[in-house]
Amino acid sequence: MKIIQLCSLSILLCSGACVSASDMPDSSAQPDATASIIAIANLDQQIAELGDSPGVEDLLILREGFLADYDALDRASTLAERRFVTAQDLLKRAQTRAAVHRFAEALSDLQVAQEHGVSPGQMLAMRASILIATGHASEVVAQLKKDLIRSPSFASRSALATAYASMGRVDEADRLYAAALAGLNTTLPFPYAWIYFGRGLMWAEQGQNPARAEAMYKRALAYVPEFAAANISLAKLEMARGDYSAARKRISRVAQSTNQPEALALLGVLDVRNGDLRGGNGEISHAQQRYESLLIRYPLGFADHAAEFYLGPGNDPERAWLLAEQNLANRQTDRSVALAVKAAEATGRYQEACELLLNHGPLVQAYLKILANW
Repeated sequence: MKIIQLCSLSILLCSGACVSASDMPDSSAQPDATASIIAIANLDQQIAELGDSPGVEDLLILREGFLADYDALDRASTLAERRFVTAQDLLKRAQTRAAVHRFAEALSDLQVAQEHGVSPGQMLAMRASILIATGHASEVVAQLKKDLIRSPSFASRSALATAYASMGRVDEADRLYAAALAGLNTTLPFPYAWIYFGRGLMWAEQGQNPARAEAMYKRALAYVPEFAAANISLAKLEMARGDYSAARKRISRVAQSTNQPEALALLGVLDVRNGDLRGGNGEISHAQQRYESLLIRYPLGFADHAAEFYLGPGNDPERAWLLAEQNLANRQTDRSVALAVKAAEATGRYQEACELLLNHGPLVQAYLKILANW
């Protein structure tokens, strides 16, 4: 879910947090920010005050994005599905549907919202985030560049950066991410952490530079130590370079505080490696239960990560193949192709794997290396 989250949360985080390009401070300095524990408490207070009022969906999605709070995601989705009268209702529903990878339905909501009077410009960021997440970044780059020229901001820079990153244009993307950071003028830690996480993800995957990725993840965690996805991503890099003790300490905190299935699976792998077969296999079993529970509610939203799990510690290649096929049908990205190729090979479907590779994009081989790390 990371790419769509990067785009969607950039939109949410932009409000009230930007200055004009001419007022940018030095991007090399680390601005003072509110301690994350206070910022999270303030976020929770805002959520409580709003109750079920329109707008609470944004805050709930923000909470889920940083803390892997799937109860918050459930609540946001439920509320958004109930409200579909006004154009703003449709925009909120599109946002929550995109968050769980219901991309076709989200685009349909945007189309109806436009028919209700919402301008294409108002929907550009959300529409772009969906196109990027489904492997069509090239279709929206020109519009994003025009938007950046017309209105340089945190949102316009980070949106174009994410598009470039998905296309493998990592140097251009990194410059834009840095400019987005430089354009921030807020004490909230969330936008800083999110952009550093985006840069880390880009350098780990498209950039194939784990050392640089690790530095970016650490910067993200300096702002929000509770950031679940950043901790998980950093733990994977620590495991890859053999620092299993640091990885276990990090991933154990995430598993205990969030019950996040990928964290549980990684913890199980580490414990099995350390000789704790009973504890490790129990954690892997718990991860499987969590994935299956989430797949019932959000079959498209967790198909990719669940497929990776079943290709690894979940040890069910046929289940992985079905999920990878479902994921690929929903989003034709290089990463989705790589996942389907790996699942096809794991189940002896070598003809399907070859056919997928014949039509792959330039980053498939890079993603195959990453997926091999399980």
